[in-house]
Amino acid sequence: MQARRRLPVKLIQYDDSSDPSKATALAEQLILQDKVHILIVPPGPPVVSIPVNQVAERYKVPCLSDGFLESWWGAGPYKYCWTGSLPWFVTPIPENDFRAGKRGYSALFNFLDFTDLFRDQLSKKIALFATNDADGRTFYELASKIAQDAGYTVIGVEKSLGLYAPGTVDFTSIIREWKKGEADVLWGMSIGVDFATMWRQAASLGWKPKMAMDGRALKNYDDVAAIGGDLATGLADPFQAWHPSLPYKSFYGGRTCADLADEWTRETGKAWTEMLTTYSWAETACRAIEIAGSLDPEKINQAFPNIDFMSISGRVKIIPEYHSTPSLFHVIQWVKTDKPWVWEAEIVWCADPSIKPTHDIIFPLP
Repeated sequence: MQARRRLPVKLIQYDDSSDPSKATALAEQLILQDKVHILIVPPGPPVVSIPVNQVAERYKVPCLSDGFLESWWGAGPYKYCWTGSLPWFVTPIPENDFRAGKRGYSALFNFLDFTDLFRDQLSKKIALFATNDADGRTFYELASKIAQDAGYTVIGVEKSLGLYAPGTVDFTSIIREWKKGEADVLWGMSIGVDFATMWRQAASLGWKPKMAMDGRALKNYDDVAAIGGDLATGLADPFQAWHPSLPYKSFYGGRTCADLADEWTRETGKAWTEMLTTYSWAETACRAIEIAGSLDPEKINQAFPNIDFMSISGRVKIIPEYHSTPSLFHVIQWVKTDKPWVWEAEIVWCADPSIKPTHDIIFPLP
């Protein structure tokens, strides 16, 4: 975009209620009626994001989407769909990229590396808990392999113990097998309400692992608060991409992470949320238009492989062969505070020393 030319940015937002059919219809509405130049699909279940991606491909409109690389990329091929800050499970980052070989960019190795910090204090027996959907099945398969290769035992892996149908309300038989198998670590990729149900039942059955991590269910305050009592203390999300303490600034205007969190709280009265990482997705969309120097969808799409800038979520550099930009992830644990929202996510560990902890690791779980 030429320096003398300025374009107003209009954000049109719809709520798909996590309904795939509604999401598909709204994506078509955005393209055909609202005439958008780019679609942005924020973090959510693949059953919603993938159909929207298919709409974008059909109408040849650039789209920034969400998902885990292995399951998202496997639903392609894609020409017009790209990702914001997509978690890569285990796929190696190409050698010519600045992130190559660095463990903090691999979501599943964050599970393993954080667990390994306390390896000598564990039974080395792991319980896996995941939804029976595209992301959950991919997680279960890859996590079990990584854990076993590292010398851990996955309880009930031969019968996919812990792979459950979303909306399940009784997890007692699964929990009893975890307890009988002496699992003292939980790795999960579940849904917030389901995790809360399982965790409350685990407490009532007397199963309390020393460490519990979930990469999807423990991202949002409301899901954590709904667990009840003090049961959420120390629960961990092993791949969070954003936190108010991170040392980044927005590309447009220089807003800091702390500034963004404060603005969110002032305007909503609520605690900050990791979903604020999608601010960088809007920055990425604007960068694509700037690089393209045009509002033509084809030119915008051709600009994505050239994106490389510092955003409020860190460096965004698209890897063209995967249409993706892996993020640097840190591990958070939930702790109680004296603030109005009671619970807050604190950084306790990151493979990259540039990301500083904001709280000591809570181990074992109280």
